[in-house]
Amino acid sequence: MAQDKELEVKTKDTADTAAQTVVNADNEKAEVSKSEATSEAPVYEEYETTEIAKKPKKRVKKRFIALGVVALLIVFFVVSRLNAAKNMVVYVPVEEASLGTIENVLSISGTVQSAESKTYFSEVTAPVSSVNVKVGDKVAAGDVLLSYDESALNLAEQTADLAITQAEGSYNSMYTTANAYDREYAQGMSLHQIQDRLNHITLEIQDLKNKISEKTTRLQRTQTELNKLLNDYNENGISDKEEGYDPMERKDENGNEMYLQTQNSLAEIQYALTNDPEIISWNNQITALTLEQTNLNAAKGAYINPGQATSSKASKDSTVLTQGDSKDKISEAKEGIKADFNGVVTNVAIVEGATAANGAQLLTLENLDDVEVLVQISKSDLPKIAIGQQVDITINGKAYDGEIEKIAGAATKNNNGVAVVATTIKVKNPDSDIILGVEANNKIHAQKADNTLVLPYEYVQTDAQGDFVYVYDNGVVARKNVTIGIASSTQAQIVEGLNAGDMVIAGNYDTLTEGMAVAVMPQ
Repeated sequence: MAQDKELEVKTKDTADTAAQTVVNADNEKAEVSKSEATSEAPVYEEYETTEIAKKPKKRVKKRFIALGVVALLIVFFVVSRLNAAKNMVVYVPVEEASLGTIENVLSISGTVQSAESKTYFSEVTAPVSSVNVKVGDKVAAGDVLLSYDESALNLAEQTADLAITQAEGSYNSMYTTANAYDREYAQGMSLHQIQDRLNHITLEIQDLKNKISEKTTRLQRTQTELNKLLNDYNENGISDKEEGYDPMERKDENGNEMYLQTQNSLAEIQYALTNDPEIISWNNQITALTLEQTNLNAAKGAYINPGQATSSKASKDSTVLTQGDSKDKISEAKEGIKADFNGVVTNVAIVEGATAANGAQLLTLENLDDVEVLVQISKSDLPKIAIGQQVDITINGKAYDGEIEKIAGAATKNNNGVAVVATTIKVKNPDSDIILGVEANNKIHAQKADNTLVLPYEYVQTDAQGDFVYVYDNGVVARKNVTIGIASSTQAQIVEGLNAGDMVIAGNYDTLTEGMAVAVMPQ
């Protein structure tokens, strides 16, 4: 453009010079004509004066011809210079498109806060003897934050013991010591159920006795027959001996000694009458049933209304349960309120000497071992972040490692009315130097791509058709439409439209047009 302006100035100067030359020539000719007319024409011949006045018309015609020639010369000069400018080679800087790494790092500030907060409430009613912390104090896990009056706790513990003793006494008073076992034996049974069981036991005992009697009768009958047979052997033995035959040697048709077998069978029968397993089992069952029968009869006599018994027992159990829980809490309270974690006190709601009621708020502690940073992400940056992305955090000038832990599912409006999404960054290596509530600077390592085409962002141009770059292609400017992927403040990832090795024009964009002849600027 500087060359075009210089050409324009020179052309204007040339035209002005030519015009001035024509004017000077016309003036000189006019003066000569005037002199000639004054010396040659007599003043008294009026018609000659008129004829001489007509001559300047020819001179004016010649003047227009001269001006036309000059104009043609000017046009020729300008066109020649323009053609020369058009054919002049323009040098452009170029850079070879190459593969690299690009990362989009979002810089955003946020507020440091604890991920865990615990408010302590009193679990006993007792005066507070000491408050060991104030708002802003840092404490370690296990530190005693607050202590109760020990004498008041001892009195409360004794009161709980007395309440338990009274409840048990009231319940036990419903039962005499003599009948306690009987009532316990039939617990849960109605009078009707007890009587049904007694009737059933009576039938079972009678059935067992019948079985014993039947089997005993059979055994006794067999015993009698065997005794009779032995007596026969003995009576016949006398006559047999006289005939020279010993009855003890008498055998049956199978060759067995009959007298000896009979003696053995009799012995077995006699043993069975007192040691038969079935008879013993039946007798044992009768004994057990008889004991149950006795107990049930006793329980029947000591029977108490089940509704009254249930109510009394429930009252006792409830008192034992609640007062037992109170004793456990009193025992813990004697050790004071202790910090559950390393943290900072953010609220103290009780003072020394005041009586803390059961359930009253005491103080609040926020965890310093579980710290996070809350940031607000705009709509434009939201697609770039994801859970698990690493974050460089700076708190009070100290660096910490972070990671995106949670992204809210709904947007809110900030003070400017802009929709933002609350995002939580977990501090992975917190320490005691962290102060809650201060501002933290965060660099979120959002999008990243390796081994991809990367260009300085300034090389990418934009018009109505979209993003494009100019490339040097065999001596002329070529336009290549491109698609941008990841973009940082200085670089852009080219995902489509450009190849590695393409010579991207790196400047002079205002003077370039597609198809324009250019040359690579020497290094």
